[in-house]
Amino acid sequence: MSRPETVRELLALEIPNLYAFAYQMCGDRTDAARYTEELAQRITKLDENKLLNDGDPARTVLGMMARTMEESLGRRSEHSFESLDGILRSDITRPIDLTNVGMGDDPAKVHLMFWELKRTCLTSVLGCLPPGVRLSFVLTDLVGLSPAEAAEMLGIKESAYRVRLTRARKRVEDYLAPRCYHVDRENPCTCTGRLMIALDAGFVKPPTSSDDIPHEPHNAGGPQRDVGSLYRGLPHVKLPQTELERLTSLS
Repeated sequence: MSRPETVRELLALEIPNLYAFAYQMCGDRTDAARYTEELAQRITKLDENKLLNDGDPARTVLGMMARTMEESLGRRSEHSFESLDGILRSDITRPIDLTNVGMGDDPAKVHLMFWELKRTCLTSVLGCLPPGVRLSFVLTDLVGLSPAEAAEMLGIKESAYRVRLTRARKRVEDYLAPRCYHVDRENPCTCTGRLMIALDAGFVKPPTSSDDIPHEPHNAGGPQRDVGSLYRGLPHVKLPQTELERLTSLS
């Protein structure tokens, strides 16, 4: 892919990636959109020639987003593994009920909501990690940066980054391995049994668009014992096209 020649082109290319990254870090569409817009406004104020011709523009703006979110989110996680268990596993499993307010008597909603629950639940697991630890998992296991590249981006020692990454992987794996159906088919927590509980708790809501929902079933492909692969298989959240066009036009 050719390098963008204008900031407008850079924004058009990278805003979808930045929005998906922000959602992975904060687990909330509204907050992710806010972080993305704030960064887009910052980018438009930079020296265009320097940004586009010095190094890798995409990597530069990702680094800006990563450092901004780490600073903004602080050191404490949004919630704990215990509180997550309290939401999803506070009741026995329940059958799908199309009359539930979140289903709207629409059988087509079942497929959509299974995917939305899977994505929301797994992203919320990341939200139980301290932001700096979470960031290492997202940058390396989801974005694909090596520990050396990510540490340089964050301005920390590679050894410190690797400690964060090891901690992130272990905590996520330790939580999901005995619980999640998508890791082991013998595990008790399934999207089918928990969807109604999650809807009633307000933990998951119908998305405003189905554009980022895959056609294949949410449990296709078998269990993923490698948590990195499990997360990489999640569909990225997408900004509505009108919002993407609006943010692109900021330049």
